Amino acid sequence: MMNAVSTETILAAAYRALQGGAYDDAICGFEAVIAQNPADSDALAGIGQAYRNFNRNDRVVELYRIAVASNGDNPALQAGYVEALIAESLLDQAREVAETAIAAHPDVLQLRLLYAQTDLALGNQDEARATFWDCLARDPDNVDSAHQLAQIAPPEDMPRLLKSLNAMWARREDRDAWDAATLGYAYGKASEREKAYEEAWEGFSYGAQKRRSITHFDEPAIARTHDLHRNTFSAAIPSVDANELPGAQFVFVISLPRSGSTLVEQILNAHPQVEAIGERSIVFNAVTEWHREFGPDPQRLFSPEALKSARARYVSAARALVTKRDSLIVDKSITNFLFLGFLRAILPGAHFIHVARNPLDTAISCFTTTFFAGNEWTYDLQEIGRNMRRYQKLMRYWISQWPDDIMTARYEALVEDPEAASRDIVSFCGLPWDPACLDFHKSDRPVLTASLNQVRQPIYKTAKGRAANYEPHLGPLIAAMGRRAADPDWFLIKDDAR
Repeated sequence: MMNAVSTETILAAAYRALQGGAYDDAICGFEAVIAQNPADSDALAGIGQAYRNFNRNDRVVELYRIAVASNGDNPALQAGYVEALIAESLLDQAREVAETAIAAHPDVLQLRLLYAQTDLALGNQDEARATFWDCLARDPDNVDSAHQLAQIAPPEDMPRLLKSLNAMWARREDRDAWDAATLGYAYGKASEREKAYEEAWEGFSYGAQKRRSITHFDEPAIARTHDLHRNTFSAAIPSVDANELPGAQFVFVISLPRSGSTLVEQILNAHPQVEAIGERSIVFNAVTEWHREFGPDPQRLFSPEALKSARARYVSAARALVTKRDSLIVDKSITNFLFLGFLRAILPGAHFIHVARNPLDTAISCFTTTFFAGNEWTYDLQEIGRNMRRYQKLMRYWISQWPDDIMTARYEALVEDPEAASRDIVSFCGLPWDPACLDFHKSDRPVLTASLNQVRQPIYKTAKGRAANYEPHLGPLIAAMGRRAADPDWFLIKDDAR
């Protein structure tokens, strides 16, 4: 039996492994503690962070479900459970758990904030905004409420919000790094909305610096991963019968974060013959099992048996998430760009839509966004530039391999002429045009990405050219991206001239 001292020792070691990016070691430590005490909130919080790096939100949900069942009146466990359910897009369950927990613990603001998150995901913006204001009234120092309001508060609310943010900003060094980062992004966003761009940059830079200080980012490992995927699929993929294209009912949306992929997903999802499944772990899981079962020998990996097994695993998991048997399925998991070669191998005939936005606008939008999990490269301008170049190189390779299977959809084209660009996207997917695609913002489909507020509105142009507002500060970014960083065709540039 693990005693109290050894439990503390194991937890401390697991957290050190987590901070150092040794996620497998961290998970082993946390699992050992949870095996003895399924309701250990510290171990559950840690394992949640670790598993999210493997897109294993399903496992986090399972662990919290067990913990709440054994100690259901613990508000920290209930909040963790709700958070895990939201991350897995199980919003109805999340709302039910949150409602029960709020009734028992009305003073725990974290539960109210999480409930408001489900409102945002479901498009209930007025209700969410009211909850955030209520939480800020209950605790004038609540940075999470202020951060959300900075995104969604109407113009008439901005003076009140800025008054609160300025008071918090004056005491920013009194906070832990996570809260200080959240405050920085909130202050930056509110200042940007008021066109106070120097103050906005100060806030965003402060928030990014704080997040970077507590975020593990192993850049060499990322580079090795890119090389691995490109090299694995450098050889010709086994041909298939042209009459048998098992991927014809699948669309994979590919992009960097903050590039317009959620917009494309929503446009397609509005079509009556389409269902979007959002950002899921099923591609990652299929790749992992494929390598575990058949790797590392390339002959085994690309054997008909291996490809059939991987295809069945992915298709079964994807089909389980939709309601219409014959629907075209849209998967926009943010890591799809890494796995394009794998997906092309197991699902010949699949459609790949590469969403490209002005590279500097993309970079600045990443830098000024606080992500719940993942995207660890977005908190430093030079790391952003280098990561985008790796993405550029890999996408250029995929497009050279399968030019007919990959469509590049320009975000700016969608903004300038939504109908023409939307028609091109729908046609590429082999679908007839439907005017409902232009009313995507009326959908009640849950959205959980950082773009959830934008896609509840008709297409607007204010995000176009955003980087120009911060031009004096872009030197390190441009140096890392290369001298042609402002070129709209940067993603397709064929030479590596810097």
